[in-house]
Amino acid sequence: MTTLLENQRAVVALEAFTLQDTGSLLHRVFPAIQAGFRDLYNLVSPNDKSTAPITSQQKVFLEAIAGRNYVSISPLPARVPEGLKVPYLVYGEALSQAVENATKIVDQLSLYTLFLGQLVTNHDHQFSSEFNSSYYKKLQGTRDLDNQQLGACFQPGSTKADRTFGDVVARNADWKSVFNLTNAVSEQMDSVNRRMLSKKIEEAGQLLDAIERKVQRNELEGVSPQVVTELSEGAYQIASQLEMYSAVYYKVQAFVTAVNYSMGVAIRAFSK
Repeated sequence: MTTLLENQRAVVALEAFTLQDTGSLLHRVFPAIQAGFRDLYNLVSPNDKSTAPITSQQKVFLEAIAGRNYVSISPLPARVPEGLKVPYLVYGEALSQAVENATKIVDQLSLYTLFLGQLVTNHDHQFSSEFNSSYYKKLQGTRDLDNQQLGACFQPGSTKADRTFGDVVARNADWKSVFNLTNAVSEQMDSVNRRMLSKKIEEAGQLLDAIERKVQRNELEGVSPQVVTELSEGAYQIASQLEMYSAVYYKVQAFVTAVNYSMGVAIRAFSK
């Protein structure tokens, strides 16, 4: 989804500070920037449900396994997100860090819409020499690290979702920590107001539409290299952050669903 934006980002990075006519560069790259961002409109729906809540039967589960030998319980069937190769707690820690970063998305998008709004309403802003490259580098570095740590938890090419209790926890005492972690990532993911996020995406799109009209009227002919760079870099990085947010949202859903399934197995097994 971000390929178009990434391509334009590369063009701008190569040419923005070497061309004298940055206006012509903006004419060339802006349609693709606008189109690439428009692809994000349906990425987040304000009507999406909150992440799947962890079942309220945690106490029942803990009572069911209390006093039972870990070795005797370990063969019980468990469920994991497809391809997961590490215990719940290991994955939960990596997911927790990704959730913490992903849930900053509204503030990140707001900073970009602020920049776009200034470009629309303030004629002099097109001549700005400010561009905080370190901010965008930090976004990318954090996102790359989260992807790396999450990816290390999975077996490449595997779709296996069926495991055993012995695979998902190292000891019975780990379950309480699993529940605490699962509750925490679910609640933090739900702290993002998806309706507000959807409106912010729409706002960014509307501002890009307004900038497109200014480009067509040749009102940005003196635009600075820094502004062109922030237009393209910002669109790419924020689009990538939105994709990351969406991916983490569904990872949390899958994780909570898997933990709930495994919990239900033991409750059914020991309630007979």
